[in-house]
Formats: sequence, C-alpha cells, structure tokens
Amino acid sequence: MKTNRSQTRSLWAPAVKAVALAAAVGASSAALAAENGLQRYSPGVGGSDMTAPLVPGWYGQMPLVVYHASKIKDNSGDAKVQSGSTSVTGLGTIPYSAKLDYSADTVALQPRLTYLSANQLWGANLGMTVMLPLVYRKLDLSASSVTLPSSVPSAYVPAISSGISSAISSLSGSVFGLGDLEFSPIMHWEIGDHQHVTFAPTIIIPTGEYDKYRRVNPGYGNFFTFRPSVQYAFIGDGWDVGARLVWSYNTRNKDTGYRSGNIMNIDYQAMAFVSDDVRVGLQGYVVQQLSRDSQDLSGFSASDVAKLSQDTSTGNKMHAYAAGPAVAWLKNGGEFLLEGKFLQEFGARNRAEGQAFWLMFSKPL
Repeated sequence: MKTNRSQTRSLWAPAVKAVALAAAVGASSAALAAENGLQRYSPGVGGSDMTAPLVPGWYGQMPLVVYHASKIKDNSGDAKVQSGSTSVTGLGTIPYSAKLDYSADTVALQPRLTYLSANQLWGANLGMTVMLPLVYRKLDLSASSVTLPSSVPSAYVPAISSGISSAISSLSGSVFGLGDLEFSPIMHWEIGDHQHVTFAPTIIIPTGEYDKYRRVNPGYGNFFTFRPSVQYAFIGDGWDVGARLVWSYNTRNKDTGYRSGNIMNIDYQAMAFVSDDVRVGLQGYVVQQLSRDSQDLSGFSASDVAKLSQDTSTGNKMHAYAAGPAVAWLKNGGEFLLEGKFLQEFGARNRAEGQAFWLMFSKPL
C-alpha cells in the first residue's frame, strides 16, 4: 500500500474529569523535503581544493565541518509549523498545529584518500577516491505552543497539548559514529590554459549506524546513492575560479519505504592571491531538489505504517543558498593546503537554515 499519512506515535495522557484520554499524535519530522530534511552530500565541501594543482600521486584530505541551524523553513520560507491530528478517546480525531522550536548541530570529520595515476583514458588521468566520515549529530525539538480547534472542551486542552508537546520533544537526541562510505573512480583532464576538469561518479554505501525509529543517526538510511559530479577549475596568475556540479540519485530506503527526490548541488569559489601562498575570496553553494519524494509502505506492518509514514502529498522540494568569506594557505605552490571558511545559508525552503564553519587540510602523500 502507498501512504501519505503523517507518522503517528501513541501517547497516554492522564484522566481528565474521570475520562481516559488516548492520543495518537502525528509527530513525524515536519514534512520536510528529502527524508528527515537531509542529503548525502555536504554542501560547501568544495573549496580551494578544486583549484589546487593535481598531478599523479596520492593525496590525503581532512575536512572538518561544524554546522548549526536554529531555523527550519517551510515551502514559503516561513518558520515551519508542525500540523497533524490526534485521536482522543471520546472525542475522535482532532487536528492540531504546533510552533516548532528547532536546534540542530552537526560536527563531521571527513577523511578522504585520493589516488591519481599516470594512466590515461580518452585523454584523462585515471584515479580513485574514498571517504568515510565520522559524525556527531544533535537535534533539539520542542513545541512552544499548540493550537487546537475551539470545539475541544477546555478540560481536555492541557492534557492533549502536553501529549503533543511530549511526542515532538521525543524526536530529539544526539548520536556519534561512523557515517556512510563513499567510493568513486576519477577521470581528470588538463585542458590547457591553466584549466582542468574532473569527473567522479560516486557511489555511497549505507555503512553508517541507522535506526529507522530514530530521527537522529550517523548514517542516512538503508539505501544507496549514485552521485556523479563534474568539476571545473581555472588557475590564473591573480584569481582562481572553480565550481563543482553534483547530481544525487537515491534508491528507496528499505527500512522506511521512503525515497528522497534527486538533488542538485553546486559548490563555487573565487579566490584572489594576496601573497605567493595566501588566497582570500568568496565561496558558497546552491542546493536544489529536482524531483519529489515518495513513500511506499507496501508489506510493512500496521505498527510500522503508523510509526514511519510521512506526508509526501505536497511535493515540497528543498533548496537553499549559502555564501561567505574564505582564506587559504597553499604552501610553496602545493606542499599542502590549509583553508578556513564561514558560510551563511539563506533562502532555505523545506529544510533547516543555518551556518557552517569549515576547516580543510589537504596534502600530497
């Protein structure tokens, strides 16, 4: 069966005027785009490494990102309001809405090993890259106010509101662990005039810890992602310009029946040399979901349908933009690269909106 119903969670509120109150509250995520509002790509990871010299050999990278968001936006760019329904003994099904207080933090270390060989195919040097992240995630959700229909007897309101608030707060949590493994072959073309192009068809394997009943996990879910990317760089005497175009195609999460829509990412950077080794400039990214999410819970138990179903009827798609300053130290033209940047998100829809600090160390081995 296919379902678009909100995830439900059973709650028991105390007796009110000697009437037992049982509430099944729709308290899934907040009907975000993509499963739990997440994607298997770190927007902003592409920076000065896109325009660093690349010759045959081994390379190690150690990006660290610290991300914080205190806003969650709906399809209109307004603060997200959780809406759903609760089933109350003696009253039937009651719709509700709740203002969400939202705080999300991610700290991720993304060690990457890359090899580029001298062997060529169609004029491109061949290579490979692999990355396995170490992730800390924390989510705090609460409802600062719950709105119920005026037809609900006032004696029931405190217990129903408390049950709804508890269901929303129960989605909070924190985790630490290994994330999902990424692997990709590489084709790298030097196209003359200080320009190069890199193609990397990445496969992401669900190796990270994941619990389908938990909102916060180190891994993204029991599904695979195919993520081809094309990267262009111009390395000039005064300015370096680079951009990476990424497409993410997701299979269906076998644990939840959820399939996140396809997503496009663009990372960009423009950096100017202020000395022989130091560059400063602007970096940023674009996130744009291209296709709708879907969910198919055929074959799932009635209990899982109640707990896992999410509303995909609106066809909401996530997007966001970010920009900010960056400074990079490229020692001796390539002995190592150290870069720091701060990126502020804006224009978010159907996802969190926050800011990220990146620190990147990259070195030929």
